[in-house]
Amino acid sequence: MTSFINDVFSYLEERTYSKYALIASIISFLLTWVFSIFHYTNIYYGNKFSWIFWIISIVLFLYSFLPPRKTKQAFSFINTSNVLIFLIIFLVYWMSHLWNFSTSPWNQNGLFDDAAWDIYFAKNKVFSDAPFQAAFFDEVGYISREVVFHYYISTFFKLFGYNLLVFNFSLLVLGFITVLFTTLIIHKLFKNIFVTLLSALIVNFFPVLYMNISRGDRYAIAAPLMTISLYFLYSSFKNHSFVRALLSALFAALCWDSAIMGKQYILGLVLSVIFIIIFDKKRLKSKENISVSLIWIASFIISATPLLAYILFNYDSYITREKGILREFLTLFRQGGFPAIKPYVDKVIELFFANHTFLRQFVADYYIIPLPYYLLLIPGTVLVLTKKRFEIIFLSLIPVFGALLSGSYDFRVILAAPFWIICIAYSLNHVFGSESLNQNSIKSYLLMAISFFCILAGLITSSSYILKVSNNPNYQHFLPHKDVAVSRLVQDIVVGAENPKIDMKQDELNRKINPHSISHDTLVCPLGSYAIMHLYLQNYDDKKILSFCDQGIQLLQTPNEILKNNLNAIIKYQTTGKDLKLIWEVSEKSEKIIDAFSKYKNFGSEEPLSDSVDGSAFSLYILTITNENITRFQKAIEDDLSIKALLNNQES
Repeated sequence: MTSFINDVFSYLEERTYSKYALIASIISFLLTWVFSIFHYTNIYYGNKFSWIFWIISIVLFLYSFLPPRKTKQAFSFINTSNVLIFLIIFLVYWMSHLWNFSTSPWNQNGLFDDAAWDIYFAKNKVFSDAPFQAAFFDEVGYISREVVFHYYISTFFKLFGYNLLVFNFSLLVLGFITVLFTTLIIHKLFKNIFVTLLSALIVNFFPVLYMNISRGDRYAIAAPLMTISLYFLYSSFKNHSFVRALLSALFAALCWDSAIMGKQYILGLVLSVIFIIIFDKKRLKSKENISVSLIWIASFIISATPLLAYILFNYDSYITREKGILREFLTLFRQGGFPAIKPYVDKVIELFFANHTFLRQFVADYYIIPLPYYLLLIPGTVLVLTKKRFEIIFLSLIPVFGALLSGSYDFRVILAAPFWIICIAYSLNHVFGSESLNQNSIKSYLLMAISFFCILAGLITSSSYILKVSNNPNYQHFLPHKDVAVSRLVQDIVVGAENPKIDMKQDELNRKINPHSISHDTLVCPLGSYAIMHLYLQNYDDKKILSFCDQGIQLLQTPNEILKNNLNAIIKYQTTGKDLKLIWEVSEKSEKIIDAFSKYKNFGSEEPLSDSVDGSAFSLYILTITNENITRFQKAIEDDLSIKALLNNQES
């Protein structure tokens, strides 16, 4: 044992090409911790050295193991076959994802509510005056939000403009990375170009992956980071490459710092290592494998330092969500046993096998896994087990178990989808591998026929569903084009545009307007646009503007609550020497309220505005109170008996 340990350290020393860089990397790593502690203890709050030394430590650690004059070898993964695969996937992916882009729900008019919050937070917490840290506490959702996704989208915004087209394109890039690296992993595992190309088609048209690209919240970046990390992980062990081990660890740390699901990837790797120690000890007898593992662990610790520091000083807020979910589940189980948690199990079954369920937020009327693929997935999983590829098994199952605990929604199992496809590829390789093709037996031909049928049936049903959705801009109710259009129109009104329009603007999500050039203040009560409206009004004090509906929307309030909130905001309004515009989105809930206020048009003016987007019509009612009449108006509505009567009638 001692001899083996000495061999490992000798091998590590032999492969360390710059000991001075390694020492400097360790010093930079320690300084990262020092300045992170200074930040969180307010000794030197907001200092830049915490992230500067973090980057330096990663770069120097990489340089320590980079062979001199052999950079090409370190990056030999850029070879002819991989370039060819890249080009094929590039063409297939972008043609299939842009084919009906203008009529799809995820075009320049589509934005998910949770995605709007992440853009909102990116502007506040990333490219702003806020100090660098790996996560921040979100007082809207009462969770800690990791920042990798926010940095990613902010980079696109900075380069190309703050608008929805840029944002949705950035999401398509993430989808492309997932498809590409899932395919490259399969190609690395089998070196069977036929299996590789079939798998590329399957992953490209896998509906739950295809549709959830447009979800657009921070979960969107976990799968691409994970597949990149896993590709370099496999490559590092195969080539005994420390550089690739470092890249794998870096992307694993970024995956962890991307979303809650990133933790599942790390957990899957940890569990697979434990199972390798128990069931596959021969892998541990290689000094090369042990050395690569040690470099990976060291690289991961260095790369994850900002998040580790955040967790150390914000542990309670970091685990609040998971602790609450786990506590609720375990309490139910302790009190009622398996019958008490049966509803949890039923939800998972519904998620995977119901014909239609809103648990699948973005594929409500299609299965998580196309049914024909199960004939390949199940035997493929058995093959994975026989090959002792424990990481594939764990990463196929952990997201499903996570969904069981936390609410079975489609986005919670996304991280497992690439591994389901890898299991399918194991079946395909077994059927179309060289050994099977050389048998020329009835059994092999039968297996080929069944496999072709499953692939064809899966691809036809999947692509048909995707085509149907992409031809209807209003198909995804979680991508409400009307709410985006209303928000754009309201933004124009708020900033004083001469002709308010619903058209997309170049920097609509970060529109810079001189507040002194605006001749009025605005209060808005939208029907359904919540986070989206907050985002579009973020630069103009969205909370003040949306206090008219108590920061909420009409859909989640009764008419009585809407009227109370309207009155409260008007009475609390402090005059600023400007006119006051009151805006209601017209609906069944607001019609009587609008009627009650419309009689005050003599205090200024009224204006109805109507428009439509993709066949969805909407109307706004705008009541403008001139500055000199605001105090009289506030007094009048306080004493208005008809408004009081309306309030009492709606209460009853």
